[in-house]
Amino acid sequence: MANKYSFSTAALFPRSAADSLRLVGSAGFAHAELMPQCFAEAKESFALKAEKCGIHVASVHYPLAMFSMLYNAGEGMTREAREFGAELVRLCAALGAEVLVVHPHDPAKDRSLAPLLEEPIRRNLQILGEDCAKAGVTLAIENSPKGPGRTPAGLLEYILGLGAGPAAGPMVDTTEACEADENPADFIRAVKPVHLHLSDHSGEAKHLPAGEGEVDWNAVRDALAGYKGYYTLEPLYRFYLDEPERKLGKALAFITGLMEG
Repeated sequence: MANKYSFSTAALFPRSAADSLRLVGSAGFAHAELMPQCFAEAKESFALKAEKCGIHVASVHYPLAMFSMLYNAGEGMTREAREFGAELVRLCAALGAEVLVVHPHDPAKDRSLAPLLEEPIRRNLQILGEDCAKAGVTLAIENSPKGPGRTPAGLLEYILGLGAGPAAGPMVDTTEACEADENPADFIRAVKPVHLHLSDHSGEAKHLPAGEGEVDWNAVRDALAGYKGYYTLEPLYRFYLDEPERKLGKALAFITGLMEG
């Protein structure tokens, strides 16, 4: 199979994105997912720095630090969130990244307030989907252990109702599925994801390095028959604060062995 193994720079926080990309590339990964940790790393101009790191950025995760912009109904902030989203899509295009990852928003609990407090947020996501479609980028909407994306049916219904256009599709995070008491392999089969985040889970421990928890990885592999996207490892950064080179090598050996062994 073509090498589509990727590793998220989110797992290498608090290092800079450039240093993280260099580490991922030096470990032998051909691809990475970029999680910008500041505004400078989310600008189109960052692509020039990323290109010097010797690795293809296959996907970009909407920065967690900036999610409060995206999910904000304030009139001024919605304008800035839409400008920021457009910049992220330009970054994806400059990097040759095929996927932009976002999370579902939380619907207004009081539905009578939805026009005021939820519709501007929905429109933020719709415009982001429109920008992605124009740029040929997939808007991957991740499952979540809470809210509308916790089950396969809920995630698909959320995406259909969101109206973010043809660029929007479901993605599966294996740990988030476990947290929602869903079987990751069954989740994958049900939604047919356009993108993946792979990490392990055990009891209260989440986002463990893949292979170090209780996920049935053979079942996950079998459920991914026909999947055409990237296999993106996204463990929690705390596991990579020390010895990142050795641990990255172990992560690459695991995913290669799983998919090709």
